[in-house]
Amino acid sequence: MPFAKSGLAAALGAALLGSVAAQPAWAEDPGSVLLRQGMAAPHTVSYVGQLETVRFSSNRANATIVRIWHLAPSMTRRWYLAPEGLYNDYTITRGSANYQFDTKRSEVRVSRNPVLDDQVAAEDSLSRVLANYRAIVAPGDIIAGRKTTSLVLVNKHTGERVMRLWLDSQTHLVLKKEEYHGNGAVASETRFEELRYTSVIPTALFSTDASGFAQVAGRDYATPTADVDRIIHEAGFTPIKPTNLPRGFALAGGDVTTVNGVRTLHLTYSDGLRTLSLFENASGAAADFGALHPQPIQFEGHDAEYIEDGPTTLLTWKERGLSFALVGDLLRSELIEIAKSVVP
Repeated sequence: MPFAKSGLAAALGAALLGSVAAQPAWAEDPGSVLLRQGMAAPHTVSYVGQLETVRFSSNRANATIVRIWHLAPSMTRRWYLAPEGLYNDYTITRGSANYQFDTKRSEVRVSRNPVLDDQVAAEDSLSRVLANYRAIVAPGDIIAGRKTTSLVLVNKHTGERVMRLWLDSQTHLVLKKEEYHGNGAVASETRFEELRYTSVIPTALFSTDASGFAQVAGRDYATPTADVDRIIHEAGFTPIKPTNLPRGFALAGGDVTTVNGVRTLHLTYSDGLRTLSLFENASGAAADFGALHPQPIQFEGHDAEYIEDGPTTLLTWKERGLSFALVGDLLRSELIEIAKSVVP
């Protein structure tokens, strides 16, 4: 059972790597305008740089360093320098298609996600985040030699600071992003260590030629739809939905896909900035944790497993003949409360 993130949080993360454009703002407050400009910047700004991401969990910190070439509006190459297990691997993104090259195994995994190149989805996410968050403009710092303006996103329901962005004062490109746990601790930090704006980038860098690589089936994400009745019918089994969600979260859409022969229903809930995905299948297929190692946990007599990776938590369990996975930008305790309401 694979899982993925979506929503404006993903879009803002992608703003550091190349993302979708947004329409010009009309009669918006300064914070909303700046947020919209940050989303739109990669559509028009080309650059070369080095990006470092550190994800903080309860007992460790994991760093990833990538070299990036981004040619506006929608081509990006990421070459991994760290950690050692990813060294020399690279990904090519062209619009909604992503090619992940594993140089050690000589494999390429191709995935497609229409949301990544969907202007309507970006606008819907922006409207949702502004309904649930205050975008507060604050002084910035010097990031990668560039003057920035800071933008703090505060949850209107809880008063918690959830994310802070540093945007280039001239280009509005997001140069640094911090995400926070519910207790205020930093969950992850992503920032440019080097950056040079240029459109003189050889297009050969974005070649998806897979000669010498064996192609491995990736996930083709269906376009999410709010027609829940239709996707439930397509699932082929009777799914169960949570009844207890954090304030501001609402069903954003869903899709049904078959991965490795497993028919999986994916429901996405969002408050615009944070996302929550519920995956369920009737085939007994366990979640795919990748290289991460899950920890055992129990709630209400259920044997479950969880992973905390920066701001993201994954919780999996089985009951009533279904396999469930909850993944979201929430604390473990919050996911457990949601899980309790999935099957009361």
